[in-house]
Formats: sequence, structure tokens, C-alpha cells
Amino acid sequence: MLALVFLPILLFNTGGVSTFNVMSYANVQYSILYYQYLDISFSTYPFMGFPLQTDWISISPLHSFTNGFFSGIFWNLLEINATHNMLKMATDLMLPLAPVANMTDTHDVGFVIMSSFGHAYRLLKIPEYLQIVVTTANSLSTRYSPIVRCTRSWDSPQGFLVIIDNMMNLELLFEASNQTNNQTWYNMAWQHANRTMYEHFRADNSTYHVVEYNETDGSVIRKYTAQGYADWSTWSRGQAWAVHGFTIAYRYTKYQPFLDKAIGAANYFLSHLPSDTDSIPYWDFDAPHNSTIPYQPRDTSAAAIFASGLVELSQYVSVQELKDRFLTTAKAIVDQLTSSTYLIFGHKDYVLRAVIANGTQGPYPSHPYDVATIFGDYYLTQTVLRLSKL
Repeated sequence: MLALVFLPILLFNTGGVSTFNVMSYANVQYSILYYQYLDISFSTYPFMGFPLQTDWISISPLHSFTNGFFSGIFWNLLEINATHNMLKMATDLMLPLAPVANMTDTHDVGFVIMSSFGHAYRLLKIPEYLQIVVTTANSLSTRYSPIVRCTRSWDSPQGFLVIIDNMMNLELLFEASNQTNNQTWYNMAWQHANRTMYEHFRADNSTYHVVEYNETDGSVIRKYTAQGYADWSTWSRGQAWAVHGFTIAYRYTKYQPFLDKAIGAANYFLSHLPSDTDSIPYWDFDAPHNSTIPYQPRDTSAAAIFASGLVELSQYVSVQELKDRFLTTAKAIVDQLTSSTYLIFGHKDYVLRAVIANGTQGPYPSHPYDVATIFGDYYLTQTVLRLSKL
């Protein structure tokens, strides 16, 4: 019945592939999903799902970098269509995440809290939400090593591991520093970004996924991948995290080398897309296509993360041609993600309540591929929101 209520809204706002109103569609899909999870008292949150199945693969609200994105999608939607019901859904999904603020065994607290409480505080200025952000920053700061000059990503019995994804968690430290004048947190975030700029990038501005440091003297032990095709290859979602993360670092610091690195990483991403007219990357830029491996999946989540980062990055570059290229690409990615190729709505057999399919967890083929991901949908709606503000 709920789907029938929303259907006229969706149809009224859709005028073909090029003008598909992805925010209205996300509203339909995620409002239905909200009530499904409400029925189980939000004991789990969606992570990823197979489009031909009705149920998402779900996880505990406290055990994944993705869990803030369910609430985050509603905060994105709220900025487009502010209703009491939208606010209630965003808040209901956010509040169970509050215990994350005290977790010190993961770096993912930045992802979780900034996409939920961080967004909520920016819109509503409720002091209790800021306190969650500040408490979380304090928790994340315990993972910082002044010897390595980074925050630890994954706990490991050997080595101090830092992944390129961790650039996204620095927003938490930067924002909390701004709000409290805590210079220590700012310095931690700056040092992490600076060390990452030197150690995670190759000469051509492609990225390594994981750098393992010696936590005794801070030296590099090895560089490798956990989700890409090979240690020497470039995992496309990792490259997207790098573009987005260094753009955020420049937002807070205005340190030119961070902007230059974001631009270099973006240009690498652009030069390795399938074609001038195909802006959805394969899951790894170097994954081979041959008679032995005839199929390589795309990663729509990498495309969405990259597009959102490009929109913000375009506002910082001074060269008009580059600004135009970044914005044109971001818009093209949105158009392609919301085409019948990738949109759940475009396939009559797809039944999962999601927006886009064809995400890849990595590495392929041992991990799920051609799936919907909560983070793909989140960053797509964030991209559309950012474009709407230009």
C-alpha cells in the first residue's frame, strides 16, 4: 500500500531517463525500507543487497562503516524536501548510532557519525548532536600514532595498517577541531593527510589501498591491496576515496598540496574511465579483460563517491576549463547511474528496495558484485544534493 501512495509522486517527477528524479525515487525506496527495519526495531541496518532478492544483507548498527548512510540518505532527502516525516525517519535511524561515539576499536566512526549526527548538527544546531561529534573525535584520536603520523585503520597483530578509505574519517577530526578549537585534533588530521599524500600515491597519482607501517619507527613495511585486483593495481573505489578525502582535507586546511593531490587523483580517475561517453568505472582500473576472464563488473559506488567529490572539488579549482570538466563529469555520472542500465527501477525483475545496482565489494569474484550498496545510494543522493545547490 505504501508503494502505491508514493507512486504518483515518482511518476509525476520522472520525464524519461535524462530527467529521472532520483531523489523522489530514493524517497520511495527508502521510506518503504525504513518501515521494514522499523518492524525489527532497527536491530540491523542494510549493507548491500542482490537486486533479485527482497532482503538486504544487514548488519548490527555498531559494526560497519556503512551504518550512518541509512540515516544519511534521509538527511540528504530532507534538504530537498523538508517534511516532518522525513525528519522523523532521519532521526529515528540516527539515534541508535549514538553508542558509536565511544568506540575506539575502529576508524570507521568518522563515516558513521559525520553522515548522521554531523549532517544533523549542520542543519539543526542541536547541542547534543555536536557533543556526539566531539565525543567521537576524541575516540578516533586514540587511534593516532605520533610515530606513524596517522590514525590506525584496521587492528592487526602485526604492523600499523592505514587504508586510503581512512581519508574520509578525517572530516570528523577537522570538524570537531573547528567546533572546539582543539588544535591537537586538527594536527592529527593534517599529519594523516600529509603522510598519506606521500605514501599512498604512485608517481602517476594512482593509489595503493593499504600501507603497512612499522609502529615502532614509523617506516613503511609494505604497500598492498585488500579489495583491489592486485597490489600494483588501482582499486577504483579506493581512488574515489582519495579524490573525495583530499578534497575534504583542502576544505578545512586550504593547504595547496592537498588540493593538487585531489586534482591529480581526479585526473587519473578520469583518464581511466571506460570511454569518453562511459563514466562508470570497472571495479579495478587494471583488472584484465581476456578470454580467461571475459567479465569484469563495474562499481557504481565508486562512481557515486567520485562524482560527489568532483562537485565539491570543482568549487576549489581556479582553472575554468578544469572546473567545467569536473562538473560535466559529475553530471554525466548521475545521468548514467540513473539510466535503465544501473537503476533498480529500470529492471522489471529487480525487487530490492534500493536505488542503483552494480556495486562491487571487491575483490572480484570472491566477494559480492553487481549488488546494491547503501553507500552507493548515499553518495549518489549526496551528489544530486550538491549539484542542486550550485
